[in-house]
Amino acid sequence: MAFLTCPDCRMSTQVSDDAIQYMCFGCFAQIIFETCPDCGFDQAIPSRWQSAFSCGKCSERVAIPRVRLYSSSTKAKVVSGYGFTYPRF
Repeated sequence: MAFLTCPDCRMSTQVSDDAIQYMCFGCFAQIIFETCPDCGFDQAIPSRWQSAFSCGKCSERVAIPRVRLYSSSTKAKVVSGYGFTYPRF
């Protein structure tokens, strides 16, 4: 089980290692996992960010795919940080 912290409310939650998303029990935000194509940083972001986010490591713009397949999505067990809104404030 991965022990992740919600990027919105910072509440910790246990998530299955193979999950590609989860719902936070504190703020009820749907959290998804994405990988930066530039630096390879695996991060958690709220799914309400519709088109893009800023990488938490290299601050590059990362487009959020409209269709997410389980086979090609980032899994909870490899998440190591959080993304930020685009543009980053």
